[in-house]
Amino acid sequence: MTNNQSDKKELKFKLVKAMLTHVPFDGWGWDSLEQGAVDIAFEKKLNSEGRKTIYQNLFKNGPIDFIETFSEMIDDQMEESYHSLVSKPDRIPQKIKTLILIRLHLCQKYKEAVRSSISLTAIPKNSKKSLKILYRTCHRIWKMAGDTSTDFSFYTKRISLAAVYSSTLLFWLNDVSSKEDETSAFLDRRLYDISQISNLKKPFSTLKKINKNINNKKNSLGVKSFLDIFKKINQVRKSSFS
Repeated sequence: MTNNQSDKKELKFKLVKAMLTHVPFDGWGWDSLEQGAVDIAFEKKLNSEGRKTIYQNLFKNGPIDFIETFSEMIDDQMEESYHSLVSKPDRIPQKIKTLILIRLHLCQKYKEAVRSSISLTAIPKNSKKSLKILYRTCHRIWKMAGDTSTDFSFYTKRISLAAVYSSTLLFWLNDVSSKEDETSAFLDRRLYDISQISNLKKPFSTLKKINKNINNKKNSLGVKSFLDIFKKINQVRKSSFS
């Protein structure tokens, strides 16, 4: 197995993608990964224990690393899909909405796997990694939307988007409307709350309003409030990540 980072990333994507059909039945565990590997004939000359050694070297933190890899894979696909659009929105809120809806659309066929990931990411021992996953997605969306901020608004934008994206994701999981129109409408309402986020004249009042609107969702993220997310992501951002 190669140590090249690009090849390693590609292999992780390949294995996690293969395991996704098994996650709704067996969860984000080693068994699902092994079943997916067998499906694609990965290292078929090895026995299951031999393959497991490879898995453990690739995913040192176990199941939470599967979810991180899945999230990164979807982020890459989101970026590719957005860049392939013939006509892109001009305004930042519409760019953000388009990116979020693209991401949710990409997750549609993996909806049960996403649902299954919620409880795993909410476990306290996974909180740092979970916030890292959320932060990376929100940071990537802001960058693709054209954000170049380096001041305090850099943080408030990502915290606000984390609140919006998290609440929209939870709503989307239970949306059975045609073409998920209700999710789009829900996202419109959340984005209205941060319609002035590009200039952020009142960042703290913006955060307070978002916190109030989606307060009923906060327990799903395992935090006391979305202001708490700000503190945690600030800590995560300062940490050393591989």
